[in-house]
Amino acid sequence: MIDEFDELNLEQNEKAFSARQVLGEHLSDPLLIEMLLCPLMFYGSASARDMDFNQFVIMFKSIFREGFARPMQGVRQILKHLVRRFRSLGGELRLRAGVKRIVTDGTRATGVVLEDGTELSAKHILTSAGYIESMQLLDNPPAHEVVPVGALQPGDVTFVETISILDRLPVELGHTDTIVFYNDTPRFHYENPSEPCDVRSGIVCSPNNFQYPQPLAEGSIRITALAHKSHWFQQSEPAYIADKRRWYDRIVESAIRFVPDFRPHVVDADVFTPRTIRKFTGHINGCVYGAPKKHLSGRTHLENLFICGTDQGFLGIVGSMLSGISIANLHVLKQS
Repeated sequence: MIDEFDELNLEQNEKAFSARQVLGEHLSDPLLIEMLLCPLMFYGSASARDMDFNQFVIMFKSIFREGFARPMQGVRQILKHLVRRFRSLGGELRLRAGVKRIVTDGTRATGVVLEDGTELSAKHILTSAGYIESMQLLDNPPAHEVVPVGALQPGDVTFVETISILDRLPVELGHTDTIVFYNDTPRFHYENPSEPCDVRSGIVCSPNNFQYPQPLAEGSIRITALAHKSHWFQQSEPAYIADKRRWYDRIVESAIRFVPDFRPHVVDADVFTPRTIRKFTGHINGCVYGAPKKHLSGRTHLENLFICGTDQGFLGIVGSMLSGISIANLHVLKQS
């Protein structure tokens, strides 16, 4: 079924199909189902306790068939080449220029107003802000009846990630894996936790252990865990910093059940939270995967406003690039 499924078809029926239901129809071992869902949900599900089957297929092929890869210099290397190419083709990139409002005339988006008051007109607008977030930017919000059912339901699955810098490479501690997914309960609880963080499960990523032509400059270990969607927004700055330290300790303590104890070799550490994600993406609840309902075709109720990025349905760095390219090819270049 996975081989036959065309997950990249942007015009397919946008009705969500439950990955749990499909797996249950083909597999009889409940533990195997949880083991398959754990890494795929962590790396690409915007839905609590389940996963859209379209996204399941994308992530299954990506993780289990193609495997993991990481540029030696991280995502900055990719971004640098993209920016250089974009500018060479005449593109103008404006940084620190947030969009305050999308201007409409009833059926079309005519332009945007930036936070500094600058007005820009446009024939087409592609927005990666998120579907709900983009609707909130419209100067004339759509009537309820023109919005797809469930489209204004924000996500509630989000994460914290700890970053530990070490005084040696992880391999020197006996840790040679690039990615470790762990879960200590028979069922994987992929949902908004009752506590600030859920330490029962997580991901340990060790960038140093990818096959590079030369070692990275410093050793590091990153651990990702599910986080409460609202806890991290309700604190004063001192309480927020103290909470990050407290949950850093608890998350690492849980993770070292599955990897060597690296704590004696930590020379620096930090934590990003849903609060960090919202600051840099604007996503409601700091949900890095956006809202559960995706808009595969990218269309909105306005004929020239299109969704790309997370809420279109392609997640992650490569997914974001593919999404923007796909939506531009499908809608903008076709009409040019």
